[in-house]
Amino acid sequence: MLEVNGIEVRYGSITALHDVSFRVDEGEIVTLIGANGAGKTTSLHAISGLLPLSGGSMTFLGKKINGRAPEDIVRAGIAHSPEGRRVFSGLTVQENLEIGATPWRRGRDSISIDMERVYDLFPRLAERRTQLAWSMSGGEQQMLAVGRALMGRPKLLLLDEPSLGLAPIIVEQLFDKIVSINRLGVTILLVEQNAAMALSVATRGYLLENGRVILADTTERLENHELVKQAYLGG
Repeated sequence: MLEVNGIEVRYGSITALHDVSFRVDEGEIVTLIGANGAGKTTSLHAISGLLPLSGGSMTFLGKKINGRAPEDIVRAGIAHSPEGRRVFSGLTVQENLEIGATPWRRGRDSISIDMERVYDLFPRLAERRTQLAWSMSGGEQQMLAVGRALMGRPKLLLLDEPSLGLAPIIVEQLFDKIVSINRLGVTILLVEQNAAMALSVATRGYLLENGRVILADTTERLENHELVKQAYLGG
C-alpha cells in the first residue's frame, strides 16, 4: 500500500532523515518507534506532503506521492492525526468533525453518516457534540483528533503520538479504539514513544535512531530484541 524508499529530509543544513525505507501493507498496523528526535514525526510529515524530500521516493497504492500537495495526498486516501492533537479549540466537537470532511464530499447526508460512525466509535464525543474543544480533557481531545481524521474516509491513517500526555488507563482505552479502527478496514501507520503499547497492537515495526532505520521486524521479534528491551521496554 505505502512504500517509502530511501527518503532523505533536511531542515536547512541538518539532515533529519537518512535513507529511510519502510512499507505498510493493506490491513496492517505498522509502528515507527524510537526516542524523541529520532525522525518519526518527520517521516509522517514527509508522507503527508508537509515536508519536501531531498532524496528518495514514496508511493501509495502504486502511485508516486512525493512532490504532491498535502490536499492531493488526502484526496488519495491518507489522513493524518498530528502530534499534540491540534483540535480547533474554539469550535465544538461537531464543528471539528465537519472540518475533517474532505471538500469533495461535503454533502450533508454523507457527512452525517460519517459523523455517526465516529460517534459510534467514540461515544464520549457524541455526549459532548456541542461542547467546545478547549474545555475537553486531553483524552477526549485525542479522540476528537482521531475522529476528525476518520471523517475523510482514509484508506491509510497516520497517527502521531496518540498517547502523549495521557493517563495510562486512557492510553489503554485509546489503543483499544485503534485496534477497532483497523478492524473496520483502515490501515494504520502509528508513531509512538510508548513502545510497549505500540508493539502490543502492531504487526510489524521499525526502530528509528538519529534519522535512520536501525531495526525492522515483526513486533514479536522486536519485543525480544535486546536493544529494544533495554532502551524502550525497561529491560
